[in-house]
Amino acid sequence: MRWKFLFMVGALLLFCLVKGINVICFTFHRSPEDQLKEFMAGRSRTKTGKHPQWLAIDLAIVDDADRDLVVDKEEIRWSNDPRYEILGLFWESIRGTWGGRWKDPKDPYHFEL
Repeated sequence: MRWKFLFMVGALLLFCLVKGINVICFTFHRSPEDQLKEFMAGRSRTKTGKHPQWLAIDLAIVDDADRDLVVDKEEIRWSNDPRYEILGLFWESIRGTWGGRWKDPKDPYHFEL
């Protein structure tokens, strides 16, 4: 299952490259404790989630990913960037689950198997 997910992530990253959408990974794996903290803070829909299973990734669109190895938070497009929907539609086309479809909390940065 993890290998399938990793191949899907590779396909998504290649899609980003082809489309000229700069992204960084800001969350891949979380410990069960960190997942529970995210849930308690209202930033996750579940106490267990896919991150502790290595089956979810959160990607952030950035304006200039090549500028530095360190990306300033101001460069990250956190909300309402239409490019997230482009990524989400591609992810769904390869049979992934995209957090941009969720209502509470809506999570356009989240891609899971």
